[in-house]
Amino acid sequence: MHNRHSALFAALALVAHPTLAQTSKPMTKPTPALSGPIVLGTQQLPGEFGTLGQTYTIGQREPLNLTLRSAAYTIEPFVSGTNTWVPKADEKILLLRFTAHNPNPQDISLYSGSLKLTAIDQTDTNRKALDGMVREGLQEALSVSLKPAQKIDIMMAILVPASGVVPKLIVEREPGAPVIRYDLRGKVAGLPAYQADASDTTGATVRKQVPAEPGTFYPLGVFDTRLDLIGTVEGTLINRDPGQNKQWFTAIFTIKNRTATQQRYVWSDFVPELRDTDGEKAHWNQALLKASRDEVTYGNLGPGEEVRIRFFFDLPKGTMGKTLTLSEARLVHHTTARPFVFDLTKAPRIN
Repeated sequence: MHNRHSALFAALALVAHPTLAQTSKPMTKPTPALSGPIVLGTQQLPGEFGTLGQTYTIGQREPLNLTLRSAAYTIEPFVSGTNTWVPKADEKILLLRFTAHNPNPQDISLYSGSLKLTAIDQTDTNRKALDGMVREGLQEALSVSLKPAQKIDIMMAILVPASGVVPKLIVEREPGAPVIRYDLRGKVAGLPAYQADASDTTGATVRKQVPAEPGTFYPLGVFDTRLDLIGTVEGTLINRDPGQNKQWFTAIFTIKNRTATQQRYVWSDFVPELRDTDGEKAHWNQALLKASRDEVTYGNLGPGEEVRIRFFFDLPKGTMGKTLTLSEARLVHHTTARPFVFDLTKAPRIN
C-alpha cells in the first residue's frame, strides 16, 4: 500500500510540475541565431534574410556571390535588347541593381535565367521578374560567361502595382537551393516628386495623372516626349477646314526613341486630349502633321533618333488650349496607358 501511494504521489507531482516530467529527456541547446551574410565557405542556410549592400553566396551547383546594391520605383520602361516593357497606368517598375561575382575556379554563365526574382506586393501577390537582364547603364540583353573572380553590375526589373510599397523580395539561384529574402520596407527609393502621389508619404504610389512641363522629356513609353511649341492656324490643314468661327490649335512635340530597336510612329500610337481655357474638351482630328509643313507624318525611328510631330484640334476663335493630356499606346492598349498632363499655359507660342 505504501508503495502504491508513493507511486500515485509521484505521478501527481509530475502533472502539477510538467518541468519535472521533462528532466528525463536530454536537454538540447537552442541553435544560435546567425547574423551577417552567407559567403562561400560558410554555413549555408535553407533561407537567409538579406540586407542591402551585403554579399551572399547563392546556389549550389554553380554558386554566385550576389549583392543587392539598391532598389527603386520608376515608371520608366525597362529595356533589355529587343524587349521593352512599358508599365501601364496601374503599374510601376521595381528596378533592382545587383553586383554579381563569380567565386568559382571556372567560368559560369550569367543571363536573365540565372536568377529567379519574386516580389511580394501588399496583397501578398507574387510578381515575377521580367525576362531581361542588362549591364548597368546599357540596354543590350546580358548573356555573358563570367571568369573566375570577375564582377559585373547588373539590373533587373519587376512590374508591380502603381499603388503602395512592395514589402518583400525573394532571390533564388536554382530550385531547392537556399534563397535570400529581403524586407524592402523603407529601403526602396521613392518616385520623383512630380510622379508621386502626395497622399503616400513613402513615395511608392504613382499619381493617376502625371503633370508635365514644356521643354522636358517624359517617359510616355517607347518614346520620350517633349512639348515644344503651341500655336493657332487660320484656314485649312491637310485640306480640312476647322469650321465656322473656329481655328486650328496646334501643339508641336519632339519624340525620341528610348529603346534599343527601331520603332515606328503613326497617329494611332498616341491618345491626346485637349482642354481649352473654358474647360471644354476639343475634337482631335486623328492625324499627325509635320512640325512646320502642311503634311501628314509617320515613319520609323532608330535607337536614340528623334522627330518633331504636330497635333491639331479645332477650337472656337478667342479660346486657347489649357492642358493637353497625352498617352502613348505603342506597346500597351490605349485604355490602360499612363496619361501625362502637359500645362499649355507655360508653353512657348508660335504666334
